[in-house]
Amino acid sequence: MQRWQHLFRSRRPRDVMVALVIAGPAAVGLLTGLHRVAPTPTPAAFAAISALCAIVLALWRRESDWAATVVACATFALTDLPYPIYVMTYSLTRRRRWPLASVGMALLLVWPAHQALFEPITGAGSLFEFEPSVPANDLNGLVYWALAAVAPFVMGLAKNSLEEALAEREWHAVQSAQRQQRLRESTLRERSLTERARLASMMHDGVGHHVSVMVTTAGAISVDPAATEAIKQRCELIADVGREAIKQLGEVLDVLSTPDADGGAATFGAADIEDLVQDYRSLGVDVSWQVDESAGTCDPIIGDLCYRIVRESLTNVLRHAGEPSADVRLTCADGGVRLTVTSPLPPRDRPSLPGTGRGLRLLAEEAALAGGSLTAEPIKEETRFVLRADLPRRGDGDPVRRSAS
Repeated sequence: MQRWQHLFRSRRPRDVMVALVIAGPAAVGLLTGLHRVAPTPTPAAFAAISALCAIVLALWRRESDWAATVVACATFALTDLPYPIYVMTYSLTRRRRWPLASVGMALLLVWPAHQALFEPITGAGSLFEFEPSVPANDLNGLVYWALAAVAPFVMGLAKNSLEEALAEREWHAVQSAQRQQRLRESTLRERSLTERARLASMMHDGVGHHVSVMVTTAGAISVDPAATEAIKQRCELIADVGREAIKQLGEVLDVLSTPDADGGAATFGAADIEDLVQDYRSLGVDVSWQVDESAGTCDPIIGDLCYRIVRESLTNVLRHAGEPSADVRLTCADGGVRLTVTSPLPPRDRPSLPGTGRGLRLLAEEAALAGGSLTAEPIKEETRFVLRADLPRRGDGDPVRRSAS
């Protein structure tokens, strides 16, 4: 099928087809004796005029519209063959040459008014005779010729409409391909950003927290009365280097930090918070931990988010709190999970460790994506800092992103 379609898209096969459309009926007219009712005096003139018309229309119908139309009309007048006008009407309609197309249709409607044109052939000597029921010179004949005249015009319009529809469909296909290409490029960029976010999350959750613990421990040793002056100086040096490392870590995270769109698989759960609390207790943080038994049945992604909120809160206690203490509560209420972390505010005259300032903000974004909320602010008395997270027991279908800071 594609081979035939490609064949008829080229110009030469279509020119040959046009010549055959005109020459074929002329040959049939010679064999059946139809040429006897035509104005041409001899069969040779009938054949010559038909052949010349077939050649001219095959070669000139595109470049010389007027000349080809004149030849088609003259051939119809001399041979009574309407097929050249059919070809020109279709060709002109395809190229939207409406005046010339109207000329051909008008001639087919006016010229057959002559009664001689409609006389059926009944003489002997032809291969087959026209039936007497063929329309002749009355109203039926006019209807017959009117349909024959309009048919090529309608076919040309239908072909134009089909090509316009195909062109529009191809245009939409191109637009769709471009959209798909942009989508693939966007997906690749998103994957790249996701990888950067994963690296930033690993650096913050791993390096950042461990450096904070290291600096806090070095500071605690430096104020220990039992430590010698050399040990105190070295611990202060460790603390200074750790603070500088945290500062540089923040600069790196500024470049890498982008929220992870995939969320990733949950690494921790609500049951792991107990071990996290024990780790911070060993660092000297007085942590009070209370949890409902039903809280352990929450969605793994929600449990992972709770774990990371508690870890971020306890790290902030080490960095900023006046007293290394915190009250952590995980309860179930109204079909959801509420996590509350309360800690004392730092004294105004005490310098605290620098932070990147992104941890709680990105955790709040993750809580919102999960269908909940997270707030962190001092209470009215301004003596304690309260973090409160209200989360659904089950995710709402949107992936919870890993914090990138």
